[in-house]
Amino acid sequence: MPAKLTSLSVAVALSSAIYSIAPQNAEAACKGINCVCKPSVLNYATPTLEPDENGDYLIALEADNVLSQGENLVELSGNAKVEQGRQTIVADNLKYYRESERVVATGNVEMISEKGDYLSSESVDVIAPTQIGTLVNSEFKLSKGINSSDGVDIAEIESRGSAELISLEGEGVVRLSNAKFTNCPDGNDSVMVGASEIELDRIGGIARAKGATVRFKGVPIFYAPYLSFPINDQRKTGFLTPGYGSDDESGNIIEVPWYWNIAKNQDATITPRYYTDRGLQVGLEYRHLSENSSTLVYGEILPEDDLYDGLNGELETGQQRDMLSIQHRHQFTDDISASVNYNDVSDIDYFNDFRNEVSYFSALYVPRDVRLNYSHDYFNLGVRASEYQIIDDRITNAPYERLPSVSFNTRLPDGPYDISYGVDASYTNFASDDRADEGKRLAITPYAEIPFENVWGYVKPRLSFHHRSYSLDRANADLDDNPSFDVPIFSIDSGIYLEKNTSWFGDEALQTLEPRLYYVYAPEEDQEDVPLFDTRQISLNNLRNIFRETRFYGGDRVGDTNQATIGVTSRIIDSESGDERLKLSVGQLILLDDLEQNQFAGQVIEKGLGDLLVELRTRSKGPWTTYSFIQYSHEEDDAIRTARFDLGYSPDDDNRKLLSLGYYFRERGDTDLEQLTFNAQWPIADRWQVFGSGRYSLERSENIASTIGLEYNGCCWKLRLIGSDRVDSRLVRTSDPSADKKRTSIFLELELTSLGRIRTGIR
Repeated sequence: MPAKLTSLSVAVALSSAIYSIAPQNAEAACKGINCVCKPSVLNYATPTLEPDENGDYLIALEADNVLSQGENLVELSGNAKVEQGRQTIVADNLKYYRESERVVATGNVEMISEKGDYLSSESVDVIAPTQIGTLVNSEFKLSKGINSSDGVDIAEIESRGSAELISLEGEGVVRLSNAKFTNCPDGNDSVMVGASEIELDRIGGIARAKGATVRFKGVPIFYAPYLSFPINDQRKTGFLTPGYGSDDESGNIIEVPWYWNIAKNQDATITPRYYTDRGLQVGLEYRHLSENSSTLVYGEILPEDDLYDGLNGELETGQQRDMLSIQHRHQFTDDISASVNYNDVSDIDYFNDFRNEVSYFSALYVPRDVRLNYSHDYFNLGVRASEYQIIDDRITNAPYERLPSVSFNTRLPDGPYDISYGVDASYTNFASDDRADEGKRLAITPYAEIPFENVWGYVKPRLSFHHRSYSLDRANADLDDNPSFDVPIFSIDSGIYLEKNTSWFGDEALQTLEPRLYYVYAPEEDQEDVPLFDTRQISLNNLRNIFRETRFYGGDRVGDTNQATIGVTSRIIDSESGDERLKLSVGQLILLDDLEQNQFAGQVIEKGLGDLLVELRTRSKGPWTTYSFIQYSHEEDDAIRTARFDLGYSPDDDNRKLLSLGYYFRERGDTDLEQLTFNAQWPIADRWQVFGSGRYSLERSENIASTIGLEYNGCCWKLRLIGSDRVDSRLVRTSDPSADKKRTSIFLELELTSLGRIRTGIR
C-alpha cells in the first residue's frame, strides 16, 4: 500500500555512485578572471513522478529482486531503491516496513533528502516520519537549497564531513560521533574541525562540538573542550574564535570575543583583550535595528595601562584609558526624525596606540551632537546641539559649540512663471571655553528666482536678501554687543547648449559645447565688528565654487561682490552606450571691483582677473579614468594655487584589478602641501593578490603612511602578510628631535573564513 517517506534532512557526500542520484561535483578551484571561490554543487535528476492531488509523492520501490514478507515487510536486493519525489535511498539490500515506515539499508548505501542533502553510509536504520534513526560510517554534505533547471536539480554545498555514527534526532537535529566537519569545498580539507561529538542544529544554524580540535593543513592550531560555530548565515550566541598577536610595544595579545545574539534585531560582542605589557582591556559593540531606528554603541576600557605615561612621561603609569562611540537614528513618524552622535576618548594618544588608520591616529578632536528634524511638504525644521571633545591640547581656536542651533528652510511649490522662492533661516547660540567672543546669531535669507529655460539654453535671474543680527558676550568692551547687517545679492546665471555628431577613437559620439556666463553683485556692508563663529573663505578647489553668489562658508560674512564668471564645458558622449567619455570645463573669474569686505579686517582683493579653474575628466571605453584640476592665479607671481591629478585603472574583466595614482598640491603659506598617493589591488595568480596604499609628502621628503600586503585565498581560508609604516603622531609631538618618529608594523594574518582569525605581528 502507498506510504509517505518524509524528508530525512541529512547531508551526504559520495565520490562515485549511480548517476540517477549521485552528485556531480562542480570544480571548486578558483581559476581565471573574476576569481571567485565557487562552492561545490550536487546535480540530481529532477523527479519524474508527479505528486497527487494533495501535493504528496507516492513511494516507489525498485530492485533486481523484490520479495514481500507478509503485509508489513518488503525486502529488496540488487540495486535496491526507495524513492519518493527527490527523497531517495539506494543500497545493495533494503528492507521497508510499511506500518512503521522504517527503512533499513545495508551495503553501499546512498541517500538524498528533500532539501538536496546527500550521504553515503555502510548502513541506515531510520523511521521516516519522525526523521529518527542511525547511520554507520557515513560521509555527508549539507545543502543550502535546490535550484532546478532543464531537468537538473542543483544543490549548493554548505558544509560536509564524516562520522562513525550519525544519530538523526528529528526537528533538524543531527548528532555526529567521532566526526570531522568543514565548510571548505570538495577536495579542500585545509580547515577541519574534529570532535568526539558534534551536534548540528539545521534549523538554528548552529554546530556544537565537544572535545573539538581545529586543524589547518592537518596541523592542530586550536583545541577547546566545547566549541560552537555557525553552519549557515544565521547569527548565534557563543564564543568566537580567539585571536592571538604580538606587539613590540604592547607585548603579547590575546582576545576571546563572545557574541550574544540577543534577538533578531539586536546583538552584542564582548571582547576581553589582554596586553601583557599594558593590562586587560574590554571592548563592547552593541547593535540594534528596528523598522524606525538604528543604534550602534562601541566602547573600550583599559582600567590601568601599565605602559602609558603620556607625552614625555608627564603622567604616572597605571592611567585608565578608554573610548566610547554612540550612533543612534530614529524615525518617529514620516516627518519627524532624530539622531545622536556621541564620542569620547580618554587621551590624545589613544587612537595612535590602538588604531592604525590615518583618520584615527591623526584626529585632533571628536564630535558630539544631537539633531531633531521635522520635514514637511513645504519646509524643513531642524534643531541641533553640538560640541567637540578636544584631544589635542595644541589646538587653539577650537570649533564653537552650538547650544543649540535651529534651522528653517522652505521648499515651496513654484509660483507663476515657474518662479521659485522661499527662505533659509537659522538661529544659533555659539559657546566656547577659550574664545573671546560668544553669543547668538540670527540669519535670515529670503530669495526668489525666475528661470527662463529652453532646450537650447537658459537664463536664471535671482535675488536674495541676507540679514544677520547678533547678541554677543564680548571680551572687548569697545565692540558692539549687538551688531547687525543686511546685504542684498543679485545674480544671473545663463548658458547655451550646442551639440554636433562626431567620432571618438573610431566610435560614433556626440560632442557638446556649453558656454556659461554668471554674474553676481552685492554692495559693501561693514562687518568688521562681527565675530567669526563658523565662517571661512571658500576654497576655489572645484568648478562649483566659482559659480556661487557668496564668497564664504558659514553665515558671519556676506562679502561685497561685483564679479563675473565666464565658463565653458565640452563633453564627448558615446552615441551607443550614452557614457560620458570626456568632460572639459574651464572657468575664469573676473573681479569688476575691489573686494573689501573679507574674512579679516584690512584684507582687500583687487579687481582684475581672478583665478582660472580647469577641470578635466575622462573615461575610456576600456579600464582607464583620469581626473585633473588646476587653480591658477593671475596675480604677480602667476602661481598655481591648487593642482590635482588622478589616474585610475579598473578593468571589467576582474574586479580584483584596481590601480590609482594621485598627485595633490595646495599653496599653504610658507610651506606648500604637496603629496603623492597610491592605491593598488592586483591578482598575480588565480588565488594570489597583492595590495597596498601609500601617501608621501614631497615637501617633507617623508612617507606619511603606507601599507603593502600579499594575500592567498584558499576559499575557506585566507593568509595575509601585511606591512605598514606611518608617522607616529605621538612621537611627532615629542621634544626630543632625535626620536624616531615612525611606527612600523608587520602582521601575518590567518583568516579561517567560517571560524575566525588568528593574527600575529611585530609592531
